[in-house]
Amino acid sequence: MPSERDRLEADLENLERMLPVWREKLRHEAQFWPQFDALAQEILARADPQDRRYAQLRIDTMLTKNAPTRPGA
Repeated sequence: MPSERDRLEADLENLERMLPVWREKLRHEAQFWPQFDALAQEILARADPQDRRYAQLRIDTMLTKNAPTRPGA
């Protein structure tokens, strides 16, 4: 049975892997943020409290590499 950390790693890897494909298929970039935020929050909510900072850093890094500019940023 996978550990909580293994599941977190798998969730983060899946999210990162799908980002480039996801952006290619968006009709409008504005659709990205609500969808991404919902998925990221689900991952963070399931993470053990001691792993949340790590998960947030991973999410921030993947956004730096793959995300459109957030409106209002």
